[in-house]
Amino acid sequence: MGMGTVLRTLIFGKDADRKRRSAKAARIRALPDRRVMAESYVPALAAEGGRILWVGCREYTLDDYAALEGGGGEVWTTDIDATAERWGRSGRHRTGDVCEADGIFSDVRFDAVVCNGVLGYGVDSSEQQQQALKALAAILRPSGRLLLGWNTDKISDPVAAGLTEAHFDPAPLGDRSSRVLFDAVTHVYDSFVRKA
Repeated sequence: MGMGTVLRTLIFGKDADRKRRSAKAARIRALPDRRVMAESYVPALAAEGGRILWVGCREYTLDDYAALEGGGGEVWTTDIDATAERWGRSGRHRTGDVCEADGIFSDVRFDAVVCNGVLGYGVDSSEQQQQALKALAAILRPSGRLLLGWNTDKISDPVAAGLTEAHFDPAPLGDRSSRVLFDAVTHVYDSFVRKA
């Protein structure tokens, strides 16, 4: 336990860190891109059901898993950070690098993958992004969905760079077009289907 955690616990009580984390999660979920995720993409993916891989686990993604599962989906999770397992799905979480997803999930195929906030946050170079997209294509069934979220201030446009075209075709998801941009934040969503 870090000194900051000890001090907050002594001053504010045992639940201080949990409340601070929950407040941060609420702020993140209130962002325009996260509202689109919760109000549009998650319901659309839940309606399609099937096995869904969520790449990148944090406290603020827990509600999304629950909504997907409430709609009939089977959520699996992965993160490169072993400590993120606490926010993953118990019994259906694997720790590893998304660039090696085809090895991590060599025994599982998915109907959909949500990879949001990973490109530019560890998967930074064009080569890494291409490797990650190839690995995700390998674990997606033909015509399976990929929802890719990235930020214009972190990386160059992976679609314009041609990184998606070998394995994926742009496709609308739910009530949204294949690309969704935001005025208030630098986030972009691109939705695809895996080529047969």
